[in-house]
Amino acid sequence: MNAASYAAAVPDSSNIPIGNNIIAQGSIFVVFGRGMGPAALLQPSGLPLPTSLPGANGTSVSVASGGQTVSAFLLYSSATQVAAILPSNTPAGAANVTVSYNGQASAAYKISVVKSALGVFTQNTQGNGPAIAQVFHGGRPPALAGLANSAQAGDTLVLYGTGLGAIGGPDNSAPGAVPAGSNVTINIAGVTIPATYAGRSPQFPGLDQINFQLPANTAAGCYVPAEITASGMPSNLFYVSIGDNSPVCVHPLGLGASALARLDAGGTANIGHFLMLRAVSILAIEGTGGVFDGVGADGAFQLTNRILYAFGGVNYPFPSGSCAVLDTLDPGAGFGVPAFSAIGGKELLGGASISVAGTNGKSASIPHDDAGGYLGVFFATLGAGTWTVSGAGGRDVGVFSAKTDLPANLTWTNVDSFSSVPRSNATINWSGGNLNGKSLVTIFGLSVVLNPADPARSRGKQFYCNAPAAANTFVIPQSVLSQLPASAVDTGAGEIAFGTLGIQTGGGSGFTAPVVGGQLDAGYLAYGEAHTIQVKYQ
Repeated sequence: MNAASYAAAVPDSSNIPIGNNIIAQGSIFVVFGRGMGPAALLQPSGLPLPTSLPGANGTSVSVASGGQTVSAFLLYSSATQVAAILPSNTPAGAANVTVSYNGQASAAYKISVVKSALGVFTQNTQGNGPAIAQVFHGGRPPALAGLANSAQAGDTLVLYGTGLGAIGGPDNSAPGAVPAGSNVTINIAGVTIPATYAGRSPQFPGLDQINFQLPANTAAGCYVPAEITASGMPSNLFYVSIGDNSPVCVHPLGLGASALARLDAGGTANIGHFLMLRAVSILAIEGTGGVFDGVGADGAFQLTNRILYAFGGVNYPFPSGSCAVLDTLDPGAGFGVPAFSAIGGKELLGGASISVAGTNGKSASIPHDDAGGYLGVFFATLGAGTWTVSGAGGRDVGVFSAKTDLPANLTWTNVDSFSSVPRSNATINWSGGNLNGKSLVTIFGLSVVLNPADPARSRGKQFYCNAPAAANTFVIPQSVLSQLPASAVDTGAGEIAFGTLGIQTGGGSGFTAPVVGGQLDAGYLAYGEAHTIQVKYQ
């Protein structure tokens, strides 16, 4: 896999990968397995990087492509993980990777070598969440971007990744400031920004850096979504922290400045996060779930991403009446059960169950799940009014009560008109979802076509448009729809098309609760409503 994005081939409806994992010429990649090297991780003593580590009978990686076999340059070796640089002169196309150690060779693993496929390094080293970035602010020395050291308009940011593309010089030595890739742009919540430099990081083989200046018209927040497109290929989705005339970003769960600084420094915060969801795909399903958790910086992001963002508890971060279009090759996975175990941190136990009750007279009791957190699924329960989530408390969390208001259920009234989506006159109508004058409905969709035979021909776009919920209608601009690739596919190349269209709204309110040693650093009770369908784009 790409060492920054960890991007794997997208599975089809039968969970079979569509094509191979993609590795760009001149990029750093990682291999996972067993018995591939010494028990303790081993790195070269210096540059130039070797093709075998530690010696002639150590770990080596060969790549057979286009009738040639090249030796990758080793960055480190261990029994279970190896990192190497794919030489820039590796022919593009289908290739076989073989790892050898102590005279034993692995079975070949098939990949696709491409000219460019950028992965952006993230702070959790897993290819998702906030990016690793340096911020240059007001002539001061660069500092690592963080929640309490966010970028501001006019700042220069430096992002790091691998996979921009080949270079003319050696891949195993310090490359110098060598440009790589072409047409490199950074897209932050729909605002496209040209790179002022895109190429190798001068002292580090295989490592790319992308420099750009943040304009004044970008969205602000602790987790603003972004991607980089280079040579026509989009990177993994990542997030940047942007302050609104302040180095401290506004956290969607309500964490204050001291908690954010603590997370930046490697500390933890105690967060309670619950969400009431009404989602319509084939049928309407409702539910409530959440968790009390003591988390680090990545856990705070995962709580936001796996609950609030994943289930429509927040609208896309730009003004009403605006649209954003981003490049993507990710068809998305739709709604699924929240993976509380993937959030990390230490769960704070709040009792055997929680109760959910609304002013519409309906209620539900949700038991604590053995796997962690609280999760209940029900039908025809949620609706307009004030809703309360409460609990009697437990070992770590005391008695608590959280309240928020829900609007009338969001209903997509002309959903049956969209088995296919025209390039113009795509009018979305709805009712409900209007809680107050600030309520928004986000209209979203994507069209992705994956080409397993030639990944460079894969293409995709996703869009988001915000509209006042009270308007009950929105026309998706032709300028947006014209950018989405048609769902027509090249069946001879095995292409597969993915298309979705939907609407959502969300919101919520903060709450407090006693925990061992004090109070929660942040508590947030959210609601999300979404209706998503599979479509074809004309």
